[in-house]
Amino acid sequence: MLAGKLFVFLIVSLTSCCFRLPTFPEAKLVQEEVDALEEIARTLGSKYWKFNADTCEIEMVGVTQVPPKNSAQRIDCECNKGNNSDCHVTRMELKRYNLPGVLPTQLVNLPRLQVVDFAYNYLNGTLPREWASMQLTSIVVVNRLSGEIPKELGNITTLTTLSLEANQFSGTIPPDLGKLINLQELMLSSNHLSGNLPVSFAGLVNLTDL
Repeated sequence: MLAGKLFVFLIVSLTSCCFRLPTFPEAKLVQEEVDALEEIARTLGSKYWKFNADTCEIEMVGVTQVPPKNSAQRIDCECNKGNNSDCHVTRMELKRYNLPGVLPTQLVNLPRLQVVDFAYNYLNGTLPREWASMQLTSIVVVNRLSGEIPKELGNITTLTTLSLEANQFSGTIPPDLGKLINLQELMLSSNHLSGNLPVSFAGLVNLTDL
């Protein structure tokens, strides 16, 4: 009987010793994107910025320590499965924070970013042409942007939503936007645009809201 118990003890000990499941480090946003987020906040005109890379949450942002009423912020991160524990930003929203800066070119340093929403701030300038290299699905920038709508936006063929309404854009609508074959929502009202809709828009077969 004693020999049997000893045998079981040895088997359990060997199993615990030699067949432990591997442990992986806790998932965390890569440092390059943590740094990029800080640069983005600064470019947007935020005086305050505190971000928790472990939880992927903004703890402080804006031109005042106390956020404005009805302000809204959101950061979504997606983590790789398996032993690669890197996380990447996929969504960034900062709405109604009275941000006075410009749209950040540094968004290109968030390679997995899909959704951008900086609506209802006081951002000026224009849309960065650098964004054309990204795989964005949604851009919402209701602000005080001006100048012509960059034709390079037509290269972001992954877009399903493009909201440029209530800005100060001028000139004509670039025909290149007709290349956005996945576009479902296009909002251009309340600007200073002239001319007619481009003929190329006939190819926007998925468009349901214009």
